[in-house]
Amino acid sequence: MSELYPAEVIIDPTTGAVSPATGRYAKYLSELSGIFSNSDAWSRAIQDENDPLVYEVIECKQEGSDLFFGTTTMQPGKIGEEFYMTRGHFHEDRTKGEVYCTLSGQGLLLLEDRQGCCSTVEMRKGSIAFIPPDWAHRSINCGPIPLVFTWVCSVAAGHDYGQILQRGMRKLIVEREGEIEVVTNPKFD
Repeated sequence: MSELYPAEVIIDPTTGAVSPATGRYAKYLSELSGIFSNSDAWSRAIQDENDPLVYEVIECKQEGSDLFFGTTTMQPGKIGEEFYMTRGHFHEDRTKGEVYCTLSGQGLLLLEDRQGCCSTVEMRKGSIAFIPPDWAHRSINCGPIPLVFTWVCSVAAGHDYGQILQRGMRKLIVEREGEIEVVTNPKFD
């Protein structure tokens, strides 16, 4: 194990840029197959909007540390009634939680435990959300500007996308008549 030293990392609260960064990935709409309930609207948006960027994750990991952190920057947009969202996941290590701190924008954090209990936490500038161990979580940008948040997690937590990709989450976040609503996913009716 390498020796660890204190370090400063700069995060831009409006773009999510991290300096220094050790990794990054971007998710475009075409890479989110099966995430949105309206697959026809999803297909049309890929074609009509030239496969837009939905979100980008930038990480900062110090060799030998038990924690790592970074940012997620989610673009505004909708597919049908649903807002742009992340894929959503459980942690592979069911004993590990996570923390999100919203830097700019507005959205909702949708959470679900393995017994089907669902909850939402508002994401707005300055809010911190605690994600308990063994709760699936998905962030949703409900606003007109990018939603930018930092996250801190155990390196050992891992990501388990399988269950959410297969069946989705029990709740959907939609806009109906100008109002944001939490509704039951039709797959669970």
